[in-house]
Amino acid sequence: MKKMLLVETRNMDVTIKLPTLNQKDKTIAEMVVIMLIEEWPLSPKGIYNRVIRTQAKPVSFQAVHKAIKKLHSENILTKKEKYYKLNPEWLKQITSFGNQVAKDYEENEVNLKDLP
Repeated sequence: MKKMLLVETRNMDVTIKLPTLNQKDKTIAEMVVIMLIEEWPLSPKGIYNRVIRTQAKPVSFQAVHKAIKKLHSENILTKKEKYYKLNPEWLKQITSFGNQVAKDYEENEVNLKDLP
């Protein structure tokens, strides 16, 4: 099952990949993002080496490289020369989205007693 959430907010569309709770259920793309949260910038080979250390199942370099290219095409990663890191604009969008959701929850607190 693909864990994607498309959220339309007042002035932006944000695609957020939801992390899975179980380490073994993470997609390769999620693992790439996690590796780049911990250390950046990294080359595809550096990302691959870190992913295979954390995966119980065998993962090919091609699979990791495909995930990197997909994340780059979705503007989740940026590339400088042969090194990748998380896109600061994507991080700002996620932060903005999280802040807006938190604000909406605070402003529109529902009293469970009022629900049918």
